Amino acid sequence: MKKILLLVFTVGLFMAQHALAQSRTVSGKVTDQEDGQALPGVAVVLKGTPTGTSTGVDGTYSIDVPANHADATLIFKFVGMVEQEIVVGAKKVIDVALQTDAKQLAEVVVTGYTTQNKREVSGSIATVNAEEVSQVPLASFDQALQGKAPGVLIQAQSGQPGAPAAVTIRGKGSIVGTNSPLYIVDGVQIMADDFSTLNPADFSTFNVLKDAAATSLYGSRGANGVIVITTKRGVAGKTRINYNVQYGYSKAPENRLEVMDTNQKLDYELANGNPYGWTEEDLSKLRKVNTDWEDVFFRTGKTVNHTLSASGGNDHTVYYLSGSVFDQTGTVENTGLQRYTGRANIDSRAGDFSFGLNATLGYSEFTNTIENNSVVTTPLNAIRWTNPYETPYDEQGNYTEIMSGQPNALQELLENQYLRQQLKGVGNAYVSYAVPFWEGLTLKTSWGGDFTANEVNNFIDPSTATGRAQTGRSGSLTRTYAKAFRYTGTTSAAYTKTFGIDHRLGVALFNEVVRYKGNNFGFTGYGLGGAFDNEAGVTPGTADNGYIPAVNGSGSVNALVSYFADVQYGFKERYFLNLGARRDGSSRFGSDRRYANFGSVGLSWIVTDEGFMAGLRDNVLNELKLKASYGSAGNQALETDFASRELFARAVYNGVSGLLQTQLANPMLQWERRTTLNAGFELATLQGRLRVTGEFYNALTSDLFLNRQLSRTSGYSSLVTNVGELRNRGVEMSLEGDLLQLKDFTWSATISLTYNKNEITKLVGNDSEIENGIYINRVGEPMNSLYLVRYAGVNPTTGDPQFYTKEGEVTSVYNPNDRVVVGSVEAPLFGGFGTSVNYKGFELSAFFSFVRGNKVYNNDRANIENPQYLYDNLATSMLTEWRKPGDITQIPRWDATWYNDATTRMVESGDFLRLRNVNVSYALPKSLTGRMHVESIKVFAQGQNLKTWTGFAGFDPEVSTGILSGAQYPALRTVTFGLNIGF
Repeated sequence: MKKILLLVFTVGLFMAQHALAQSRTVSGKVTDQEDGQALPGVAVVLKGTPTGTSTGVDGTYSIDVPANHADATLIFKFVGMVEQEIVVGAKKVIDVALQTDAKQLAEVVVTGYTTQNKREVSGSIATVNAEEVSQVPLASFDQALQGKAPGVLIQAQSGQPGAPAAVTIRGKGSIVGTNSPLYIVDGVQIMADDFSTLNPADFSTFNVLKDAAATSLYGSRGANGVIVITTKRGVAGKTRINYNVQYGYSKAPENRLEVMDTNQKLDYELANGNPYGWTEEDLSKLRKVNTDWEDVFFRTGKTVNHTLSASGGNDHTVYYLSGSVFDQTGTVENTGLQRYTGRANIDSRAGDFSFGLNATLGYSEFTNTIENNSVVTTPLNAIRWTNPYETPYDEQGNYTEIMSGQPNALQELLENQYLRQQLKGVGNAYVSYAVPFWEGLTLKTSWGGDFTANEVNNFIDPSTATGRAQTGRSGSLTRTYAKAFRYTGTTSAAYTKTFGIDHRLGVALFNEVVRYKGNNFGFTGYGLGGAFDNEAGVTPGTADNGYIPAVNGSGSVNALVSYFADVQYGFKERYFLNLGARRDGSSRFGSDRRYANFGSVGLSWIVTDEGFMAGLRDNVLNELKLKASYGSAGNQALETDFASRELFARAVYNGVSGLLQTQLANPMLQWERRTTLNAGFELATLQGRLRVTGEFYNALTSDLFLNRQLSRTSGYSSLVTNVGELRNRGVEMSLEGDLLQLKDFTWSATISLTYNKNEITKLVGNDSEIENGIYINRVGEPMNSLYLVRYAGVNPTTGDPQFYTKEGEVTSVYNPNDRVVVGSVEAPLFGGFGTSVNYKGFELSAFFSFVRGNKVYNNDRANIENPQYLYDNLATSMLTEWRKPGDITQIPRWDATWYNDATTRMVESGDFLRLRNVNVSYALPKSLTGRMHVESIKVFAQGQNLKTWTGFAGFDPEVSTGILSGAQYPALRTVTFGLNIGF
């Protein structure tokens, strides 16, 4: 028996030695030729065999190669890199540096949960390099994205420093629910209102996810699109320090809504009855005064921005640190923003573990003024309304009492204070584990939070009209404090595997929890007196003096739990399949309507990798990709967290407290669902220098949130209900690339174009239309269609106004039953285009954005084209009013009982073309900076919103709500000069 065992052992040893003699191990590391960084996930395949492996997170690999194959060859393949083949020969260590393939659509896109090469993506994702907007002198960077990505419409209703823009992706998909996209910063959800307390110079990329294949992983939060923001990371190597400084100024744009000067206004008053009873002596004195109230209110705003950052690390730990100070005063007196931010990003690796921390802390102070209304005490309305023969101060330097009884708006602006202080912290921490005993399996958990605290201090001076209007209370002080915290926890298991040389599979399973809690409280104290403009000036309230303060407080909470999966499959590196599935549960709906399922499927095909495209690929089409996707996402973002519940409030009747029902319950309220079909192509030509994309989409929102009108006998006018369907259908095109590229000269251009058709396709039951003020939502029409009587001009014989009936006949009788749809405030066509020229470090670039096809209701015009307001200033257009038979004009006779602003007379085109940004820069050559012992030096100057071409009568046609009520704070025209130094 012992002899038999010895024989078996000997034979086994011999066979093992023979096997070892037949193969040997080859190892090495694969890096990026450009920056020397390790490349994980590179496919390493033994040519002509199914044997293969892939590089680990540190870029290393190990593979067995037959010893008796003298011509054994290894193939190194990585998406976006030029494929390399290396003959093994006698080598045991083979290190490879791969270079970027300019012919490939090789951008890396981050979806928030996964990272993919753009070549593999079947969904609709637009990428904007953060460097394009990082130095734009806007306090809320989102405004700078306008026109940069197809399908993304960005409108800024306010020019106040720090005011956010309204962002819409592929049309509005909800009428009552929010249409804002989901914003993700390093995996943490944040609100658009808080961008003014974040430093855009810390951002690295913006990836805009637009269709269901791209957004379905976000389920209930992704119906309106997702903007994924990644912040800058450290790079291994020596510490790199960068300092950027900007100084500049801002001016208000040209006002196209002209008002009368002194002579015009006095002559107009005399022609219309001399309402003030001016004498010749009065007129002689008044004509010597001609106050331009725009000059009184507007000033030259200042912008100062300092940013200092440092990054570096080693093979195991990298870091990025930054700090910034931003100070911008508005073009209106007593407005501005001061912001202080700091960021720390740390990523580290220890064996099979990777972990990191990303955190930012910001503090901002906003000094604001009231805007977007038609209230007489709002200062910005005085630019239009105050007569030019009056002055802000009298001869003694005191505020003037305005003769018409209107407030002295400069006094309202300077003496009343509106201050908001915001503290914001955003951060997350993650741990990732590459399971050593199961190659390709990675476990990860990431937990992050978004904390916002706002403290508001509003002081209403007793001497102002606003303070005096508080009857018997002599001014007020309002203090409020609101805080909100949202945390997001995401845990995942991801498995990737390469099978042979043709198949690559990635499967990821996720669990996510999102919880939000916010609360606020405050008070308003009255009876201000003495020298204090804070709580010390409030008169203590008693039952006798009436100075009892008003107190308030509220809270809100919501939560979301999700389970989802993502599958990515690639075959021969040219056929790709993406599958996504998600189940969400939201606290905003009733117990039997809380959960919903969402999913998507996407396919893409790299056509130019086919053999029959070889000749065309080398000469014309360097890369062509076709893609299609279909899927759904949901919307649960309502104005209130409790829209499905019966709500009560405290009420007092005859001195007794009780409960008052304020909202009916609707347990049937459920998710809005947006289902999207997307198809398109991406191509590259001119050796990858020119890239073109085109996409078609059809997005249908079902179970539409809408305030369904109720019977008046119910005691409630409306109830939020799922009542219909809304469709957005459109086409997107983009082109970008280097049109001319020589040794020292490059000319580049970019174009983005979107056409979107919005239409309500269904309303529930017998409702085919629902009116809301001057809007109507009607089947077959776009949402928020303007519903007005058409204005037919002035009868040249009588001077009376004329209108069109519903049938198109002219009448002198205004009848609200003659209202018709006259257009929509939703813009169907928008985009942007730009160009840049670079020569030996000099660069000149310009970018334009445009909007066409939408309507704007200009209530600002209505306020100064109304003869009933004769005592205040009016528009110069009123000088053309009808005076005698035969006059052809749009302004009826002044004494006609004609005025009604619910007509098309106040509807204007919202079309505009804007020179969004101009940038001139010069980067000093390396030969010079080297002698100065610095890495880089760049000087630049740039202008923002320098010119707008439009026929709109006002400061700015970019009105996101579609109605300009009045008191418009115009967009800033800003010019800054800057310096960037790298060490």
